[in-house]
Amino acid sequence: MEQFEMIYLTQADLDWAMQTQMRYELSHGVGMMDCLIASVSHRLQFPLYTHNLKHFAPLLRNLAQRPY
Repeated sequence: MEQFEMIYLTQADLDWAMQTQMRYELSHGVGMMDCLIASVSHRLQFPLYTHNLKHFAPLLRNLAQRPY
């Protein structure tokens, strides 16, 4: 794991996650953990590779991608 950089949540990430959860929780079943994971991808504009596009695609649009 030493080859990977640790990226920490910022206050802006937490705020984005809370607002996003309130917006998508009932309509898409998105939980807080998904929102926290998506917040860093959103801030850095890095793709998030996941099989859970049902929850992440509404949050990240094109940044949420299937890994294969």
